[in-house]
Amino acid sequence: MSATHGRWCNAVTYPTKCPSCSEQVFFFRCDCNSAVFFDTLGAPWPEHDCETSWTRNLTRWKDSSGAINVELTPGVTVRRPPKGGIDAGVARKGERWRRRPDPIKAIEPDGETELTIFGVLREKRVSVDVGATLKLPSVSTMAAAFLGPLGKGRWGKVTVHMQAPRRDMLHSYTVWVPSEALSELVCGNGSAVTVDLRSIAVPGRGRFWVGRAFEVIG
Repeated sequence: MSATHGRWCNAVTYPTKCPSCSEQVFFFRCDCNSAVFFDTLGAPWPEHDCETSWTRNLTRWKDSSGAINVELTPGVTVRRPPKGGIDAGVARKGERWRRRPDPIKAIEPDGETELTIFGVLREKRVSVDVGATLKLPSVSTMAAAFLGPLGKGRWGKVTVHMQAPRRDMLHSYTVWVPSEALSELVCGNGSAVTVDLRSIAVPGRGRFWVGRAFEVIG
């Protein structure tokens, strides 16, 4: 089976029994009209065959490309590309899919939340002007009280990408972290990190993630 098959053509493989000989096999199908039984999964992908093939009593033919066509019922036909070949359109679609970066979704705080994230560091800024970022004229004594924890000391920012439950998506967290903690860490983009987060509210500015603990683990 060509490695060009994948999620882009909705490829599905599942264990079942051969409808002819009742042997345990694996059935593969996808949107490019491939349908085949395998004895086992993995190279060299041995195709199942038996003396009473499940297609023996069905109309089948080989077209000019060498692909095998089988009419399951009138008007319903499946097509298996020639060995080692695959439709050019499916191949192009698969190549575009593999080159496409995973979509990224920014995760904003929702209510008073505490959680620990594990992911990859994508950006680190040791010192960030809190007032300018939140569009405040200056961090005066009154503004410092208004900002809560962000009004005390110096702060930096990190962006961490974490694998989402959907394997084709990343969740992105932008987190305020004390500058002192960040300056002591020797790490760069691509480092594996874990961060303990909590959500804080700044009146009129929304909610933000604040890092309570930041650790480089790889």
